[in-house]
Amino acid sequence: MNEEELISSLYPPGKEQENDCYSDKEGNLITTDTIVEGTHFRLDWSRPEDLANKLIEVNVSDIAAANGTPQKAFFNFGLSPSCNRKEFLEPFIDSFKKALTSYKIELCGGDTYRTQELNLTLTLLGKSDSPVDRKGGKHGDNVYLSGHIGASLLGYKILEGAHISLSSEVKKIALDRHLRPKSRLNLSRSLYSKIRIHAGMDLTDGLKQDVFKLAKSSGVKIELDLDELPFENGVKEAIGIEGVLTSGEELELLFLSPDELPSFWEGISIRKIGSVFDLEKGESPQVIYSYEGKPYSPKESGFRHF
Repeated sequence: MNEEELISSLYPPGKEQENDCYSDKEGNLITTDTIVEGTHFRLDWSRPEDLANKLIEVNVSDIAAANGTPQKAFFNFGLSPSCNRKEFLEPFIDSFKKALTSYKIELCGGDTYRTQELNLTLTLLGKSDSPVDRKGGKHGDNVYLSGHIGASLLGYKILEGAHISLSSEVKKIALDRHLRPKSRLNLSRSLYSKIRIHAGMDLTDGLKQDVFKLAKSSGVKIELDLDELPFENGVKEAIGIEGVLTSGEELELLFLSPDELPSFWEGISIRKIGSVFDLEKGESPQVIYSYEGKPYSPKESGFRHF
C-alpha cells in the first residue's frame, strides 16, 4: 500500500482530506506536520536551531499556501536519549521560541515523551478571510510558481558527499534551502490579497507530485512547460531536470490564477510555468509536460514515505 492509498483508506469513501490545511466555514485553518530523525533529517547534518526553525516553517508554509495567518501552536516533543542534554535542548528551545514569536504564534500546549529517534510534531491553528485550497482550478488559469526550485535536493546531495562543482554562493543557497527552508507567508499575504487565486498549495513533495495533486483535486488537465521552471544557476546542471522536478521541501507557492502577473512580486520571482484546461470526455485529471520544445515524460517520482 503506497502513501496515497494508506491515507485514502483512513477516510470514509468520498471524504478524503485533499488539502494540507483543514478549513471550515468560518475560515479557521488547522495543519500539522511531523519531522523525524532518519526520515526528514540527520543529526550529524542539522543543528538544533535548524530543526526548531524547520519544524515551524513547514507548518507555517501550509497556512501561507491556504491564504491564512498562523495564530496558535501545539507541540509534541519526542525526545531521544542522544538529544536529552543541554547542548541540544538550549539552542533548540531558544530558536523554537524566537521563531514562534517572529510569527506572533502563541504556544498553547502539546506533549512530551521519550523515543529512540528525535520526533517533532507541530500543529498550527490559523485564520483566513478567504481560504485557498487545491480544488478551484479552472480552464484558462495560469500555473504560477514562486521563487526557485531544485536547491533543496542539491543541498541534500552536497550533504551526502556528492562531488559537484559549484560556486560558494550556489552551495550556500542549496544548503540553506535544505536545512533552513523559509515559508512564503509574507508573499502570500501580499499576493493573495491582490489577485485572483483559484487553487494553490505549497511545494513540499516536489513539483511532479504536487502539480498532479492540484490537477486531481481541481478535476482539470495541466500542461507544464519545463523550460520555464525557475532555478538558480548551476542547479539544473548539477541534478538534472528530473532532480528539479522532484526536489521536495522547497516551500514555494504553487498556485492557479487567471490573472497575468509580473515576473517579480515584492522582489520575489513569480514564474508562469503552465496552463490549465478542461478535461475532454473520458479523460482523467493529468499533467502533460513539454521540455526543450518536445513532449516529455518524467521518469522519477520523487520522495515518498512508503
